[in-house]
Amino acid sequence: MVDDEPDLIDAYTRLLARSGLHCITATNSMQAQAAIRDEMPDLVITDLSLADGTGLDIVAAASRQSPRIPVIVMTGHGTPDLARRAIDAGARSYLIKPVSIAELRRAIDEALHLEADSGNV
Repeated sequence: MVDDEPDLIDAYTRLLARSGLHCITATNSMQAQAAIRDEMPDLVITDLSLADGTGLDIVAAASRQSPRIPVIVMTGHGTPDLARRAIDAGARSYLIKPVSIAELRRAIDEALHLEADSGNV
């Protein structure tokens, strides 16, 4: 989970932990890219706006590490153009904040299900 708002990270990771998911967190692009490289996560969830970059940088980093890592991009300032850019860059989903846990869980399930169906997980 990558977001520059620690309270949001905390809330989402607690909710996802209740679903049995282990979360690695980062509050900026540099931390996130290091975590992707070092931890090889099954999935990346990132905010679009970060202090030292964008969620698109995270999508690119995940794709460089392994095209099999699905990325979900979230933003509070979405536009159709940004959504298209995120999807074109390789994001699996583009969600507008505030994101309900049900909506996030659905996006996670879809992203991981697609990977399982392709034999990549």
